[in-house]
Amino acid sequence: METAELALTQQDLVFGFENVADWTASAGIRESSTLHTEGAAALGLRDFAYAELTSSALSTLSGVTDELKLDIRVPVSAGWAQVQMFVTSPTLGLYRAPVDLAPLNDVPANTWSTLSFDVPANLQSALQQSYSDLRIILALNGPRSSTAATVLDNLRFEGGTPTPACGDNSPYTLDVTTVPNFDNVILEDMICTFYAVYPQLVQRFNPAAATTVGLHITDEPGIAWASGTNTFYNREFMLDNPLGADVVVHETMHVVQLGYWGEVPGWIIEGGADYVRDAYGLKNDEAGWSIPSGWTYGSHYLFGYGDAAAFFKWIDATYRVGLPPVVDALDDIFRDGAYSSATWVDLTGHDLETLWQQYSNYNAPLPATSGITVYEHAGFGGRAVVLDRGEYDLVDLRARAVANDWISSIQVPPGYTVTAYYDAGYTGTSVQYTSDASTLGATNDKISSIVIE
Repeated sequence: METAELALTQQDLVFGFENVADWTASAGIRESSTLHTEGAAALGLRDFAYAELTSSALSTLSGVTDELKLDIRVPVSAGWAQVQMFVTSPTLGLYRAPVDLAPLNDVPANTWSTLSFDVPANLQSALQQSYSDLRIILALNGPRSSTAATVLDNLRFEGGTPTPACGDNSPYTLDVTTVPNFDNVILEDMICTFYAVYPQLVQRFNPAAATTVGLHITDEPGIAWASGTNTFYNREFMLDNPLGADVVVHETMHVVQLGYWGEVPGWIIEGGADYVRDAYGLKNDEAGWSIPSGWTYGSHYLFGYGDAAAFFKWIDATYRVGLPPVVDALDDIFRDGAYSSATWVDLTGHDLETLWQQYSNYNAPLPATSGITVYEHAGFGGRAVVLDRGEYDLVDLRARAVANDWISSIQVPPGYTVTAYYDAGYTGTSVQYTSDASTLGATNDKISSIVIE
């Protein structure tokens, strides 16, 4: 009976030095050696005093532990010689990251010896992540021999029990890219957060959600955002918030939300994402992140995020006891393309503005019915808010769903005078309007407080 041999992986071939072509040398002469400790061949290098052997690109390694070992056979015993190991992976933000150094002092000639390299904890964590561009560099310093080779074989992980990498045996794949000088501990925390939470979001909201998701660390401006099945995180923001890996919960919820159609208000999308971060986040308390505990003056559901998430939780506690949470119900409605203003009546028995008044215990300002109108976009486009005569500092504007630096055009009926200020507290540059302004020029998206007379 024939026994089938297991196919060698890329890692087996490179770590086993089976093919000379898998390693390049900065000096000396490479050759395949029949002297070996495993496999069918080993790598010999002769006629060098200092040389760097660099492996071909490796994908995510298996069996990563805190110790690497390497078999070596030197042609001459030397009083001073060494092998130093480095790793490089642009995906992981590693560039000649040192692993360890192993001395060759007085290693006996023409016999196999084993060198040990301790793998630092941060590199061990990094090597358990996803990548396809890892290269190992072995820097050899030793006595020159033009006729006999230094032979290397059987690079392998040994030592402690391998720590299972986040995502082992997961049905989901995380495509990770990063930039130089990112923190591998933060990256690992983000990866583990994805594998812990994303399957739960998929099961709850969208079993047909993507099985491959991108997680990309970038220097592009912003905090974090999603596009299709890819999520993006600004490097500086993550470095400034090392405990903020739960932002991954918010962004991957946007991946789960794919498939909505029809009218889909953005405030519900963002509020739903913060709702699930509040429910599933692993380190929200440590990071000092939370949604509001209830209504506060200056908040508005139209801002989405925590303001809307807190509103949703109140709706659940007030009108959805024993029923699916409102975020789940809205998810189903959006997938059917059936959202309308009547949705809130169907879900709670009340329209949206009545719910907001109840949530605020009737302290939220009612929408004005006359006065000037400020618009989100130039040309009197986008969302519109009517403001009657009075003084509106930034918190007053926010309470009426006018965000800071939001106004791009203004309609001013006859008899009204509007003084708009660049800064809160009616300070900074001011501009006065007594008639309609379809564009605001330099004042566009600069207004933080208003006086209407």
